[in-house]
Amino acid sequence: MDRTPQARRRTDDDDVLRERAALLGHDIRNAVSDILGGLSLADLSPLDAGSSEQLVRVRSAAEQLARLSDEVLALIIGEAGPARDAGTGLRMAPLLEAVEARWAAHARERGLIFRLDRGTDLPPVIGIDRGALDRILANVIGNAVKYAGHGEVRLEVTLEAQETLVFCIEDNGPGFSEAALARLFERYGRAPDNDAPGSGLGLHIVHDLAEQIGGQMEVRNRPEGGARFCLRLPRAAWAPGVDSRMAQDLPDLAGKCVLVAEDNETNQLLMRQMLDTLGAGCDIAPDGLAALELLKGNNYDLALIDIEMPRLSGLDLIRALRGGGGEIAALPVLAITAYVLSANRAEIYDAGADGILAKPIMSLESFGQAISGVMKKRVPSAGASSASPLREPPVNALHLDRLLALAGVDGAQELLRRLRQDFEAVRQGLIRGLADSDVAVIRAQTHVLISLAGAIGADCLQNRAGEINTAAHAGDMAVARALGPRVLERLGQIVEILETEYQDRFGKAYT
Repeated sequence: MDRTPQARRRTDDDDVLRERAALLGHDIRNAVSDILGGLSLADLSPLDAGSSEQLVRVRSAAEQLARLSDEVLALIIGEAGPARDAGTGLRMAPLLEAVEARWAAHARERGLIFRLDRGTDLPPVIGIDRGALDRILANVIGNAVKYAGHGEVRLEVTLEAQETLVFCIEDNGPGFSEAALARLFERYGRAPDNDAPGSGLGLHIVHDLAEQIGGQMEVRNRPEGGARFCLRLPRAAWAPGVDSRMAQDLPDLAGKCVLVAEDNETNQLLMRQMLDTLGAGCDIAPDGLAALELLKGNNYDLALIDIEMPRLSGLDLIRALRGGGGEIAALPVLAITAYVLSANRAEIYDAGADGILAKPIMSLESFGQAISGVMKKRVPSAGASSASPLREPPVNALHLDRLLALAGVDGAQELLRRLRQDFEAVRQGLIRGLADSDVAVIRAQTHVLISLAGAIGADCLQNRAGEINTAAHAGDMAVARALGPRVLERLGQIVEILETEYQDRFGKAYT
C-alpha cells in the first residue's frame, strides 16, 4: 500500500534531518580536533602550574565532548552508536591521569582536595567503552564534588578477588537518607525530603551505563559521614577484546617514509610530530591532487589520508591509489576522518582503505596502534604468512596458575573445564568460517579468541587473532586463510594442554 503524502513528507524531512546531522557531526569533530590538536602542540612549560592544569582539564573535557557528540549524532541518525573496531583497548594510566587532572581543578575551585589512589596490580589495558566509563565517573565524581562540603573527594581504583576491577568514589558530604537510598537509581529519583538542587537523573544514567558495560553500581553511607559509590567490573566486563599490542611499545617506524594528505595545518603539525616521535619521516600534501603528484615520484611505506580535502577528496585519492597498479596499489592506507558513522566507514573501506582513525586523534598510543594495524594487514605473501610459526609456548604456565588461584579451590575445576570448552568451540568455529569464507563467523570467533588468549597469557596468539579479525573486517580472506592454519594448530595444542592440566590437578581425565 502506497504511503500518504503526509507520510512521504515526514520521511523526506527525516532524511534531510539525518543528512544535516551527519554534516554537523563532521564539523563538530573537526572543531574539537582543532582544539585538541592545538593543546597537544602547545608548549605549556612557560605557564605556571595552575594555568597548565587548566589547559589539561580543557583537553580532558574536549575529549569527552568528542565522544558525547558521537553518541548524540548516532541517536539522531538512528544507529546504536559510533562504529568501533574490534580488539581495541584503553590504557589505564593515561585514563586515570586525565580523570585526576580534570577533577583536581574542579575540587580546588570548591576548596576541596581530589585524591586518586590506585592499586599496584591494575591491568595496564582494559577493554571498556571509554565514553561510558567517562560518563559514569563524571556523574559520580561531579556529585561528590558538589555535595562534599569540605575535606576531600577520593577515587580509589583496585583489583579485587577474581580480578574484579573496582572504581570507588568517597566524599565527606551529608550522605543519603533511607528514602533517598531506596530510589537512588530511579529516573528522576530524588527523594521528596531532599531540597538540594538537581533531579537525580545523573544517577539513573550511571546505573544504566554500568549495566551496559557489564558492571554493577553499589552505594552506601560511610560510618564517618559521606557516601561511597563503587563501580564493580568483573573480569568478563573489562577483559574481552583487549588487544595486547596496546600494552607493548609504540611501533618503531625508523627509516620509514610516510605520505600525509591533510589540508588542516594543525593536524599536519600534530601528525608530523607524532610520526617524528615514532621515528618516521613524512611528506605533507595539502590536498588530494598534491598527494597524487607526490605518489608519482616517491616511494612511501604508509599513507595517512584525510577524507575531506579540496581539489580531490580522500576517497577519490584512495581509489586512484588502489587502481594505480604496481607497488603503489599495495601501499598501506590509514584513513583519517571526522565521519564516524557506519555508512561512512563502509564507503571508506570499499574505496580501499586498510584502516580508519577517527578525528580528533586522542593520543599517540591510538595513533600508533592504528598505524600498526594497517601495516600488519599488508602481509608480503600468503605463503610467507602461513609458514610463520607461533614461537611462544602455547600456554603461559605462570599466567594460568595465577588465573586458577584467583578462581579458588572450588572454581578452578570449573574454570579449566570452561576454558577447554571455549577454546575448542573457537577452533571448530574458525574451521567452519575459513572453509565457508564466512567473514562474520571469522570476526565473531577471533573476537572471542582475543579474550581467551589474553586469559592464558598467549600474546602471540592474541596478536595473530587480532590480525585475522582485522582482515575479516576488511573482507580480506587471503590474509585470513594465510594466518588461519597456524592459529588452528595452536588451538589444538592448547586444548590438549588444558586437558592434561585438568587431569594432573584433579586426578581424573577430562570428560
